[in-house]
Amino acid sequence: MNTTSQVVDLSNCDREPIHIPGLIQPHGVLLALDAARRVAHASANVATELGEGAPALGDSVAPHHFEANETVHLLLAQAQALQPLAGTPPALHAVVTLAGRLFDLVVHRQGALVIAEFEQRAPGGPPPQYFGPVLLDVIHRFRGQTSVQALLEEGVRALRALTGFDRVMAYRFRDDDSGDIVAEDRHADLEPYLGWRFPASDIPAQARRLYTVNLMRLIADVGAAPVALHSLPLADEPLDMSHAVLRSVSPIHIEYLRNIGVAASMSLSIVRDGRLWGMLACHHRQPLRLAYPVRSACAVLVELLTAHLQTQTVTEHAAQNAAHRQLQATVLDRLPQASTPAAVLRELAPEFARLFKADAVLVTGPTGVQTWGDVPAPLSVELVNWLRAQDGDAGLVATAALGTTAPELAPLLAGWCGLMAIRYDSGAPGKLVLLRREQIEHVAWGHNPRKEIQAGPLGPRLTPPGSFQLWRETVRGTAQPWTEMEQSSLRELGAGLRRFIAVRVAEMHRHRVAVAAMLRGGDSLPAPLTQEEAPVDRLLRQVMDLSLLQQGRLSLHSEPVALEQLLQDRVDAARRRHQGVSAFCDLSRSGTPSPTVRGDVARLAQLFDSLLDNAVQHGTVGESMVIELDRGDGDDAVVQFSNVSPPLDPQTVDRLFRPDVAAVADNDPRGGLGFGLYIARAIAQAHGGDLVYRYDEPFVTLAVRLPLATA
Repeated sequence: MNTTSQVVDLSNCDREPIHIPGLIQPHGVLLALDAARRVAHASANVATELGEGAPALGDSVAPHHFEANETVHLLLAQAQALQPLAGTPPALHAVVTLAGRLFDLVVHRQGALVIAEFEQRAPGGPPPQYFGPVLLDVIHRFRGQTSVQALLEEGVRALRALTGFDRVMAYRFRDDDSGDIVAEDRHADLEPYLGWRFPASDIPAQARRLYTVNLMRLIADVGAAPVALHSLPLADEPLDMSHAVLRSVSPIHIEYLRNIGVAASMSLSIVRDGRLWGMLACHHRQPLRLAYPVRSACAVLVELLTAHLQTQTVTEHAAQNAAHRQLQATVLDRLPQASTPAAVLRELAPEFARLFKADAVLVTGPTGVQTWGDVPAPLSVELVNWLRAQDGDAGLVATAALGTTAPELAPLLAGWCGLMAIRYDSGAPGKLVLLRREQIEHVAWGHNPRKEIQAGPLGPRLTPPGSFQLWRETVRGTAQPWTEMEQSSLRELGAGLRRFIAVRVAEMHRHRVAVAAMLRGGDSLPAPLTQEEAPVDRLLRQVMDLSLLQQGRLSLHSEPVALEQLLQDRVDAARRRHQGVSAFCDLSRSGTPSPTVRGDVARLAQLFDSLLDNAVQHGTVGESMVIELDRGDGDDAVVQFSNVSPPLDPQTVDRLFRPDVAAVADNDPRGGLGFGLYIARAIAQAHGGDLVYRYDEPFVTLAVRLPLATA
């Protein structure tokens, strides 16, 4: 391919092998020793910088080398004894004097090799400094910050104070690998870069990978010519310098720095969860050589910053997660009492909008589309139709650019660009839809991210921007993107709603099957009413009983029933059912043996439960009911439920046991009498007995008469 005919842009440098440049920066010397302590790789300036006592390429290191400096030999031996490790290898450091010069000696393992770098101290540099108090002060300052932004601002201030760079910037990456300068501390003469954005191509992919491996990078003098690295002829591959402190830099990056007036730079990576989250970038207008101990202190500073950023992010994430969990719990708690799930979602629409930063909420349900927010009706309808046509209908649909995702809707959007929706009912078209308006974004790029770059002095690959020149772009048609937490939260809510609705549907199906079975000839319920039974189930049971009575098909099982034990069980169940109501006295009866009747224990339990519930509902507050069990005048057992209450008027008494849901006087606000008592009386009569009403001041009494079991 003729590369000169290509449109050249910043992505061309993605293939540059920057970890094996074969060059080092000229303010130091590099040697790489193999397992036999032979010099397998050496920079071209070994003799000139370290003197004649340094070993040459191919030499095996002997005691007389390095002017017999014991510290040098000790560090080399210690490094060779280290086991090769995955990830960032530990570095050994010492300050040594060779050929009359002061060096920072940094030694580390790189696979089977030991890499020794002699980094020359700057002439006339500051004396060694103890950084403990400085870093302790940084820790205190970091602890006082309460947001990610405040931590980054404190980080750039502390790093500039420690190093003396003209400018220190906090650079934070976006999901598309572009990045923004979000904090800055600079010399007053420099123009601000705060708020500027730079395209992903400014830091190519392989550079981002290397920044996660080697977290600190110094370019002491952008204008200095690099020094070549020589290798033995038998060397299998170029020397991997990923962790070398003297590794030279891509000529593309050097040209980039020159063009923007930077003579020295340093970068420190902020890595979280294995990903390059951000960087602290330092620029200086003159060459600047920072000694290794100073850079080490900088690395510690950034490690502290990263830890505090992680803690702060976790704290903020936990607070947001708790808010989302609370909203989910509120929705699920209200469902059992609601007419439909859609009613709950519509009621809580303002809360969904607040928590999810949505400008509108749509809820589809049995009654159509309900809207919270200023969304035109035609758009609501078309949005729902579009969502129904999507694949994975029960899953999450999320977009920040609806006009691009669904171009057929573009004419109707009128500024609505963000959509996130979940289907909450697997068996019906129930959807919860959150909408966001267009977020018109004015981006301040450091240069035109789409500008064609002409070939320059480095050949046809690339000439970087001539300078940072603010290039403004207005981005339209997008909304604020939905975060991972927001998407996860809505997905979990949808799953919870679908589970609840599935259970409710299964219950209703069970009831339909039971009714159908009885209509085909069945005539009894499978179990007695219990205190745990839901009100809707109790009402449905009464409806089914009424149907059986009207058809004359209410039949009973017959077995001996000890009334005292059954009554005591039902009183205990009523106490649990009506927690907080202390209206039950103990069961009282005469001293005669406990009466036994023959009957259906489930139906008798239903009868007694109905009378107990009726007494709680209609008795006078604060007065206890009286429950009596005794033998009647003949071969009968009598159970009386009495509670303090005004007498019922004759019209109500006349309708008391009729099958009429409204069998209550119009002026009686208590309601509920009539329907249940009709069924209760029918159960008593089916056993050969009866249920009657009487008033013995101050008691209203409902008395059940049941024939005793014959011997």
